[in-house]
Amino acid sequence: MITHLKIKDFALFESLELSLSDGLTVFTGESGAGKSLIFDALASLFGGRCSTANIRQGKDRYSLQAVLSLTGQNLTKDYLMEQGFRYTGDEILITKELMKDGKARVKIGESLASTTHLRELGKTMAEIHCQNEQLFLLEKSNQLEFLDRFGNLESLKFKFKSALQQYRHWKQKLSDFEETRKTMLKRKEILEYEVEEIEAISPKDGEEESLSSEESLLANGEKLAENYRLVLEELSEKENSILKVFPSLIHAIQKVTILIPEKREMLDEWEEVYDRLKSLKSVIREEEEELFFSPERLDMVQARLQDLKKLKKKYNVSIGEIHQLLEEKKSELERWKEQAGDEDFLRIKKDQCLVELKELGFQLSKLRRNAISQFEEEVQREMLDLGLEGGKLQVVLRWEENPEGEVEEGSKSYFLSDAGLDQIEFYFSANPGEKPRPLRKVASGGELSRVMLALRSVLGKQAPSPQMLVLDEVDTGLGGEAAEAMATKLKKLARNSQILLITHTQQVAAAGDHQIKIEKRQEGGRTVSEASVLDFEERKRELARMIGGKQLTSAVLKAATDLLMKKAG
Repeated sequence: MITHLKIKDFALFESLELSLSDGLTVFTGESGAGKSLIFDALASLFGGRCSTANIRQGKDRYSLQAVLSLTGQNLTKDYLMEQGFRYTGDEILITKELMKDGKARVKIGESLASTTHLRELGKTMAEIHCQNEQLFLLEKSNQLEFLDRFGNLESLKFKFKSALQQYRHWKQKLSDFEETRKTMLKRKEILEYEVEEIEAISPKDGEEESLSSEESLLANGEKLAENYRLVLEELSEKENSILKVFPSLIHAIQKVTILIPEKREMLDEWEEVYDRLKSLKSVIREEEEELFFSPERLDMVQARLQDLKKLKKKYNVSIGEIHQLLEEKKSELERWKEQAGDEDFLRIKKDQCLVELKELGFQLSKLRRNAISQFEEEVQREMLDLGLEGGKLQVVLRWEENPEGEVEEGSKSYFLSDAGLDQIEFYFSANPGEKPRPLRKVASGGELSRVMLALRSVLGKQAPSPQMLVLDEVDTGLGGEAAEAMATKLKKLARNSQILLITHTQQVAAAGDHQIKIEKRQEGGRTVSEASVLDFEERKRELARMIGGKQLTSAVLKAATDLLMKKAG
């Protein structure tokens, strides 16, 4: 609950500080005094919409602060710990400032935070409703929330939502896969063709260089043979060939060495040349004999070289790199095949999630229907206490047919929402014998207020109510016994919580454990709203004003005193 509230430069409030207690605190005052502005500030402080229009004229920001008591608020403490916000003892300070440029500055404890943090924090301990509470009550999602809280189905609904998220995840993955299928198939066809093309040519390391040399030999084979023959003729086959005349040359040199022994070395050199020429003749002869020329082989070599050239040009790689390219394409093709197998996996996962989802949806729907009878009975009992003697609330659940619905039952398909299969509608009749009709169409403002309070009372029996409930004029349109009944119900609800309530009804105001009066005054040509906590005498005069207007006669004052004493008793 809030133990201390500070508002600065917010609309009509220049500076306001309030100490608040548990129980029922009522805010009263003339219309237009600024009561609802306090609740607007509370809504903003707990993450609601904030408007720069609420910044007091002439100021550059508004500032809101609240000290929250964390006693017994385990859910709130858990949230603070999860988010890393520290607190001292059983209290924490929350602060929000809104600048003229629309930027907000938020702190929880000593740490900077966001508006979302405030909103989530508020959900753990407070509910804030204005005089348009009927809009909240008429929202079908909120009606379903009332039934689920009554039936203690929040845990099951959480499981359903988790299963729905999983189902949507796999459904989207499958949809994305199918969307890209055509592109993937085209890529697969290209990969298969390229792998087949490379493997058909199957280039080998060093093959290109070897074939290039062979091509050169084959292309020049005839000229080589002719040159080899010419060399052999000059060496030994012609009449005056080198090797034929060389023995005579050697013999002449031998004669010289006989005459001049010192020339023996020259003879050795010429004999060595002669031996070398004979060796060269043998080598050339062997090469001539090994020389092979085939036009067919030349065509084959040139065709092979052309294939290799095409591969190099097409893939912009060398023959040495083509093997790595082939492996990369094979790997990509294998990955595609695995992805193609993923389609079956994705479909299986989606179908498995749908089976679990349907089971949870059927279970949730069955338990809701089982809870309806008791829920209706208890709400009707509470409405009776609130003066709606002939009132009846009827809960209608149905499944919405949808040709594209995920859940099939018989020959029909049904729509799945975040809350399950069920669509809900509260039906209401205020008088006996009348056929219930949709609550949104038939209930008056006063009837809606009492139905809302009846629902709050019923839920308070099933699960702990929020520690703080902020209500803005929910008793609008009530009077007499109906207002009396609402006052009693509010007093009862406030036994274990803090209720802050704006009221124009004296019965409800008298039931408050505390009363705060909001007034406005003129100061320096400006309007300023102020708040004051009333003691017993002040409350008596304020109640007298609510009963009889500005003329505080002794009769009106006595009526106010009796009303206060009655409620106090």
